[in-house]
Amino acid sequence: MNKKYIIGAVVVIIALGAGFMWGKKSAVAPEAPVVGGVTGESATTTVSTTITKKPATTTVAPKTTTTTTPAAPAMTKDGAYIVSYTNAGFSPKTVTIKVGKAVHFVNNSSKAMSVTTTTTQNQVQSELNQGKTVGQGGTYDFTFTAPGTWVYMNRNAQTDYGTIIVQ
Repeated sequence: MNKKYIIGAVVVIIALGAGFMWGKKSAVAPEAPVVGGVTGESATTTVSTTITKKPATTTVAPKTTTTTTPAAPAMTKDGAYIVSYTNAGFSPKTVTIKVGKAVHFVNNSSKAMSVTTTTTQNQVQSELNQGKTVGQGGTYDFTFTAPGTWVYMNRNAQTDYGTIIVQ
């Protein structure tokens, strides 16, 4: 009976050895470590790649052209051009008008507004000077009777400028 056990043990050992040899794979470089993986774990990954050759295509997008047309300045129903004074300054910064037209300055800022010319030697342009400071919602109207370029600022915030070109 001992012979049966010995023969059985030898058969089991041979079977295990044969299975180990057939199941053994050739040496492969280790895969890059997986971030957050646990040391000592092993994993098998099978990657299947199918390559399909597609013909190259070229797509040409149509050429687009963008043109910007300046918006016409806003006007009151009386025909005066509107210049808004905001916390960022005068808007629009430059307005071109005809002699005899008026500009309606509107204070839409949280600052006080007092329109004044930056040219002190020209008596005609000094007529633009606003006599009274206005707060938010206040307005000032001026009719331009002479041609020229009138550069103005807010007397209360002297870095805020604008230009009226009178033709």
